Amino acid sequence: MPLLRVTVWSRIYRPLGAAIGVLFFLALLVEGLAWLCREPGGHTTAVAAAGVGNHTVREWTGPRVFHEAPMLAALVKAGKLPPVAQRLPDEPQVIVPPQQCGPYGGVWRRFGTDPMDIGTYVIHRISYPNLLRWGPMADKLLPHVATRWEASPDAKDFTLHLRRGIRWSDGVPFTSDDILFWYKYVLQNDKITPSIPREYKRAGKLMTVDAPDAYTVHFHFAAPNGRFVENLAAMPGFEMIDVAAHYFKQFHPAFASEDALTVLAKAHKYDYWYQYFASLRDWQNPDAPRLWPWVVTVPPPARTIVLERNPYYWKVDPQGNQLPYMDRVTFEIFDPETINLKAISGEFGMQGRHLRFDNYPLLMDHAQSGHYRVLRWLDSNGGTNNLALNMNSKDSVKHTLFNDKRFRIALSEAIDRDEINQACFFGIAVPRQCAPPKNSPYYDKAYAEAYTKFDPSAANRLLDEIGLTRRNADGVRLLPNGEPLYLRIDCTPMSCSLSALELVAKQWTAVGVKADVNVLARQLFYQRKAALMPDVTVWYGADEWNPLLDPRWFFPWKDESNQGIAYAAWFRSNGKKGETPPPDMQRCMTLYGQIENTPDPAEQRRLFKQIVDLNRKNLWVIGTVGEAPVLYVVSDTFRNVPDVAVSGWQFRGPANTAPECYSIVGGGR
Repeated sequence: MPLLRVTVWSRIYRPLGAAIGVLFFLALLVEGLAWLCREPGGHTTAVAAAGVGNHTVREWTGPRVFHEAPMLAALVKAGKLPPVAQRLPDEPQVIVPPQQCGPYGGVWRRFGTDPMDIGTYVIHRISYPNLLRWGPMADKLLPHVATRWEASPDAKDFTLHLRRGIRWSDGVPFTSDDILFWYKYVLQNDKITPSIPREYKRAGKLMTVDAPDAYTVHFHFAAPNGRFVENLAAMPGFEMIDVAAHYFKQFHPAFASEDALTVLAKAHKYDYWYQYFASLRDWQNPDAPRLWPWVVTVPPPARTIVLERNPYYWKVDPQGNQLPYMDRVTFEIFDPETINLKAISGEFGMQGRHLRFDNYPLLMDHAQSGHYRVLRWLDSNGGTNNLALNMNSKDSVKHTLFNDKRFRIALSEAIDRDEINQACFFGIAVPRQCAPPKNSPYYDKAYAEAYTKFDPSAANRLLDEIGLTRRNADGVRLLPNGEPLYLRIDCTPMSCSLSALELVAKQWTAVGVKADVNVLARQLFYQRKAALMPDVTVWYGADEWNPLLDPRWFFPWKDESNQGIAYAAWFRSNGKKGETPPPDMQRCMTLYGQIENTPDPAEQRRLFKQIVDLNRKNLWVIGTVGEAPVLYVVSDTFRNVPDVAVSGWQFRGPANTAPECYSIVGGGR
């Protein structure tokens, strides 16, 4: 950010930012009280004064009398679909909308930056086809494809009861055979799954899976797995039901000739059958059966990507209307700047992805003319713009420097977080490390505030203590090999506030650590970090609201732990791959293993407190600010979108608010 722009922000917008912060707090307080006071399942008249609350979930207990969208009724009349009662399961799940039932129809218009970005959203942020799912406030697990579950006291054995009569989007029944197909032929095929994720193992042994009948599945682990049930609302609970056995068997060598499959793969420009198999699992394949509310009918590279309602979707509202209400969801691809302009001009249906917080005043100013409202959902992340020094750098000099905690602490103390908060977040955010937020049961004030005071004198002393005392004519400190200390900060437009990073770069340069911001396309960003090339990478938090779900920022847990990807490889391979982590980091890994082995929440919190203490001591990741709301723009024509919910990756926001019950009506405000 140019100095003039920073000065203008400092002199003019600091007071404005403080005022906006106060107004935001009052607005959120009103919304929170409205949510607490709402009537569960209240109708439009009940929520008109109190605001829009959240949906509730129950099971269907009435007679099998159901209704459907007009577009499906026409297909039934033409003999192209069976009646709706035959398409719905024996046990439909009931979604009680927070505002009103229906109406049917309409198109949900959305925008993305590329097919990968759209695919992530389609699967996990709209559809959320998991065995279990998180509720809208991320405070409890809800039944989903599985209606109920039991766990043994020692957390080794788990039994899931599947919803009876669910059908794939092509009408074929979904049963335990689909999970067994995944377990036997996908998870255990080393061509499809070269490395089995540790979530499916305990004591070095793969879990066993059996199914006594079509709707019961039993999982057994060699050692306790206290995190298994919550994992069913995350990626494992999706992967298990992501492959329809009846469709994918025809492309698997256990059921077809491998030679024939190789010929088929080459005809589709793949060298091997398993590459073609993987392509068929991709969200862009319109032929693959799904359990989603909307399924792809017009995939990329079409200019407008289209998903249409799944005629076999397995949920209804309290009146027996089959969900979803909306006929279609469309996506168009634009760059982030254009997406923000479209939001400001009112072209969104409902979307938060890619909205930049620095556009908050513009969004508010244009809400009435654009016929939308701006929602401020609760952020489950511990912070935004988290800075991870690459502790596995291929540069031996930087490798040593980045692994010195004094260097990381010095960089943290060189950051003026108040300036970043006022200039980029209107004073609404909170200066902090990437730690659990205040409303989390894992909150630790000492770690959240550690090394967050802007103290360039202390930073300079630490840098001198390390031995970085020599500088060149530009004031840049020199490394032991005589080269200038230069850090390139890798980021993507969706992973950060660019203006905030420009300030960080300026503040680090002021203490003699020359830094520049390197904005990359997401694919290139991932390629560079996989090759251990970056100096510093930037990403947002990982739902530190419940840090046990994804502890990537507390120790190198997987390849998204940008502070130590090679350390994460060591952890996930039990020391067979990667680089050996330092002792304190290994201690965190051991503690997390103990957490996984206990189903007792109190013991899990006690053990995680020790991990937090080690993070406060070492500061492996440098936070900037956090606790700002997540912005969503919602068209005035949309109904059943709650005023307040928790937004986060692990909780699959906004899918945790049941988009299948969103509806569209005519008219404006």
